Amino acid sequence: MKLTRIQKIGLVFFVCSLLPAYWIANWRYEANLANLTETLNKEQALHLSTDKLLSNCEKNADGKAHPYDATHQICNQGSDIHARTDHAMDLLTQEKANNETKWYRNFALSVLFFNLFAAALYRLNTYLNPDVG
Repeated sequence: MKLTRIQKIGLVFFVCSLLPAYWIANWRYEANLANLTETLNKEQALHLSTDKLLSNCEKNADGKAHPYDATHQICNQGSDIHARTDHAMDLLTQEKANNETKWYRNFALSVLFFNLFAAALYRLNTYLNPDVG
């Protein structure tokens, strides 16, 4: 099978476009992973803080059982925050697992973008200079 000159150039450009696409996909992956890790660490710190609050609330609840006491209200809010941080940590863990799939998507989209851009430039060149192409 013989390739024409333009097909050879296209094939070489495709192979050369894989490296920048890899860099871009890896850059996006690392940025997303760093962001998710930072957010997860913050949620874990808040979760641990509310754990301490809830353990103190349990100790204080033994002596006082006033449902409209300020301590009781703080404990209810702490319990709500504890549940929300638990849910947020689950979502962030799931998002970290999905980050690898996003790497493949970003890689494919980058390769597609570079090659479509090169094809558009080639078509523009042949349109503007019909005797060259």
